[in-house]
Amino acid sequence: MGAVDVSVVTNWVLSALFVVALVAVVITLATDEREPSIVLAWLFVILLIPLLGLVAYFFVGRDHRRPTSRRTRRREEERSRASRFLSPTLEAQERFTTATVRSLEGPAARMERVGHREGGLAPLPADDVRVYVAGADKFRDLLEDLRAARKYVDLMYLIWEKDELTAEVTAVLLDRLAAGVEVRILYDWVTCLPFKKTELKQLEAAGATVVPCYRRLAQLNYRNHMKIALVDGTVVYSGGMNMGQEYADGGERFAEWRDTHVRMTGPVVAAYLWLFASIWTANGRSEDLFTGYLPESTPRPVGDGTAVQVLHSSVSTDFPVIRDVFVAGLLNARHRVWIQSPYFVPDEPLLNAMCVAAAGGVDVRFMMTGVPDKKVPFYAAYGYYRMLLHSGVRVFQYRTGFLHAKTVTIDDDVAIMGTCNWDIRSIILHDEVVSVFYDAGIAADHAAQYEKDIVSCIEIKLEDLATIGRLQHFRNSVYRLFSRLL
Repeated sequence: MGAVDVSVVTNWVLSALFVVALVAVVITLATDEREPSIVLAWLFVILLIPLLGLVAYFFVGRDHRRPTSRRTRRREEERSRASRFLSPTLEAQERFTTATVRSLEGPAARMERVGHREGGLAPLPADDVRVYVAGADKFRDLLEDLRAARKYVDLMYLIWEKDELTAEVTAVLLDRLAAGVEVRILYDWVTCLPFKKTELKQLEAAGATVVPCYRRLAQLNYRNHMKIALVDGTVVYSGGMNMGQEYADGGERFAEWRDTHVRMTGPVVAAYLWLFASIWTANGRSEDLFTGYLPESTPRPVGDGTAVQVLHSSVSTDFPVIRDVFVAGLLNARHRVWIQSPYFVPDEPLLNAMCVAAAGGVDVRFMMTGVPDKKVPFYAAYGYYRMLLHSGVRVFQYRTGFLHAKTVTIDDDVAIMGTCNWDIRSIILHDEVVSVFYDAGIAADHAAQYEKDIVSCIEIKLEDLATIGRLQHFRNSVYRLFSRLL
């Protein structure tokens, strides 16, 4: 009888704890400041399958943007450190920045203001800008810059594979380590689980510092999605290409890999140095990259250099600044907004801004991959097509290979290139970085490239959606619903 009583009491206690946890999560969701569609999706899952829903919510659903005294204090410390770290560059380039901001008009002016107000830097000059649309060209130049490194090499990638490209990079880095060059590598822990770490361990044994990002249990839903390579504080590479052979030629899965990456020199590199140092410290490294890490900045005359605004957003930033700059560009554009992203699972502000811009007469085009690497986001995108097409947005799917570029061209003045996809994970959760180029020449070049890419696309029309069967439509709708579960 005693054993039965203990069993009953135990079951009662467990049931009570479960109910308390369930009520606590429901109250938390009800008072959440995220989009109602996200909150309602989580409430639906938790009430439909309570036990699995609670477990899933703990790992991937909690809102780490909620203000707490600890988080607020940490962000204030980061802002203070950023100010001290970047002040020599910002002060040296003050005349360039002030003149640039005053010269901006239309959507460019609004975008710059939103980006700066929400935590991004003001525009800084880039002395040299090279845009790559093929991985072979990017990696050729990167390897050349790595071979020339004399002080340090900092590499941050979502993915670090093990193949012929990484073998070549590893050989160069081993040579630089032997010459006394410091090598630091950050990679995303969850994303790189499928790849062997032999080369990274070899580099670590030779003196490199190799650090995985977001490895703690509570962080498993987050990704460091940035791709940054820094050499001696004078050269930066960033964009869509990870460290792997498929990003150079498509690898074994794709006939072609169409991507966009950029190489820059000049004072703008300081923004990426700060970003690397911040992520380095946030992942538990004690090495001081804030002292003696930033090269001296020589003042640039007004108009000498390309004006570039660097924006970073993540689950830990106060605003989804990259998304908000996209929205500002859409709502203030006069002629066109041409977008490239491999995936399309937008949040409501981004989706509505696209539709409003197109309905108002702006030439809004969205290009995504038509040869998917992941089925779920590919099918989820179809759930948004009808609204886009009815509003006047033109939708294209790139079919000659995998399209991985993340770019936006606004009117004739602004081009954005970086790591941020037009999906809700990139917008809300991932560490992302983009460069906003306030330069008519770069915008024109990229618009020309966009028109070249369209030749490799099919355009999706409303009549195409009418041919989708009921079962496929249901599948797409389900994927769209579950895309809200963050």
